Amino acid sequence: MKNLYLPITVDHIARVEGKGGVEIVIGDDGVKEVKLNIIEGPRFFEAITVGKKLEEALAIYPRICSFCSAAHKLTALEAAEKAIGFTPREEIQALREVLYIGDMIESHALHLYLLVLPDYLGYSSPLKMVDEYKNEIKTALTLKNVGTWIMDVLGSRAIHQENAILGGFGKLPGKETFEKMKEELKKILPLTEQTFELFAKLEQYKEVEGEITHLAVKPRNDVYGIYGDYIKASDGNEFPSEEYKEHIKEFVVEHSFAKHSHYRGKPFMVGAISRVVNNHKLLYGKAKELYESYRDLLRATNPFANNLAQALELVYFTERAIDLIDDALAKWPIKARDEVEIRDGFGVSTTEAPRGILVYALKVENGRVSYADIITPTAFNLAMMEEHVRMMAEKHYNDNPERLKLLAEMVVRAYDPCISCSVHVVKLL
Repeated sequence: MKNLYLPITVDHIARVEGKGGVEIVIGDDGVKEVKLNIIEGPRFFEAITVGKKLEEALAIYPRICSFCSAAHKLTALEAAEKAIGFTPREEIQALREVLYIGDMIESHALHLYLLVLPDYLGYSSPLKMVDEYKNEIKTALTLKNVGTWIMDVLGSRAIHQENAILGGFGKLPGKETFEKMKEELKKILPLTEQTFELFAKLEQYKEVEGEITHLAVKPRNDVYGIYGDYIKASDGNEFPSEEYKEHIKEFVVEHSFAKHSHYRGKPFMVGAISRVVNNHKLLYGKAKELYESYRDLLRATNPFANNLAQALELVYFTERAIDLIDDALAKWPIKARDEVEIRDGFGVSTTEAPRGILVYALKVENGRVSYADIITPTAFNLAMMEEHVRMMAEKHYNDNPERLKLLAEMVVRAYDPCISCSVHVVKLL
């Protein structure tokens, strides 16, 4: 039969944050159309902070997402401090990085073990894995709990952190708490290495192999990390964070409440694999050893390598947090906060959230936010993600529809999307 168009639809992609679906339209001679339908309603988290006092806005931004609230808080905080012309002391920046790493550990552990691993083991839910894979679930929760505890201690709560404030922290825990934090991180280091070895064994589907342009923040101080003032692309280009709109273009697509993004007119990728591709020379310690041994699996050409890159980062950021705490203990006692003067200005911060580049641009006038623009990793990734779902569909459109649905969802889950974060509207019309 000619011109028969058969839609294969996943109304709700399971085991991702937020509401999104996949629609694959198949004709008699192949795939006709692929859409990632982002059905999460428009969110006005930028617009609702315009006109609010800067401190009030900074309390709102981490509530954008419970998965990566520390990332939102700390990126917004840096953008605000840049806007008012304030630079925190090095030790404050280091302890904020430890707080951010808590978010990274928690998020990567949950994604890898509870969202990705069930697909490879043949389960629809991590809850169904408990009887046969108790050790893996225990590892996931142990890693997650350490990350959560770090955020609770330094951020005052596990989500929607309030303790990171303009000028530093509201308060800092005692020296003995940091010593305990260091010991807890040392305890989980073997678990992070086991995690990497486990995920190195999982298949990276060749159906989606192809050239990918990767963007990542260029880390400060020549150390693989989270903060930076430039964005670096795998094509060799780099540009100041303040110029993000000149190089990355957001645009509306009909089938999504979230915009898509292009770099130099094409889709691109951000995330753990993008960080590894662009910044692997800055790795050190056990993570560097693992990278050198498994670099063929940490490929720039396959989105499934993002899972292994997250596992590598679990090793790296655990080691990095230990080193940062050691440095802080050597400088003890540390003053929690310096006084700041809120002046008019404009600031842009680009950091590496668990899922990739997070951009905050804030303008401050008369102590209030007069402009805000926030672009999240998933908003950057959606166009590339949709292209990879298409590539998978083109190889498997003749398969059992349930098999195709699973493979399409696995592609999406490899990106670790945070769909709720991706839907943003700067202006209320």
